[in-house]
Amino acid sequence: MKNRNVTGIVLAVIYCIVLFEILIDAPPGEAPNNPPWAYAMIPLGAVVITSLFDFVIKFDLFDFFNKRK
Repeated sequence: MKNRNVTGIVLAVIYCIVLFEILIDAPPGEAPNNPPWAYAMIPLGAVVITSLFDFVIKFDLFDFFNKRK
């Protein structure tokens, strides 16, 4: 398996949780009224974030701390 960038994965999971909470937020007694494409932003954003950290930024904060020890 390829050595994945842990920082990108952690940020992608945080992004998914925060965006999901924002999308399901609605006033009490009402259902959330969002367009269907808004829910597609959850996995697409996670893929973009992990891809950015794997191929463009190439900086892993967790690996940085492990190498210092």
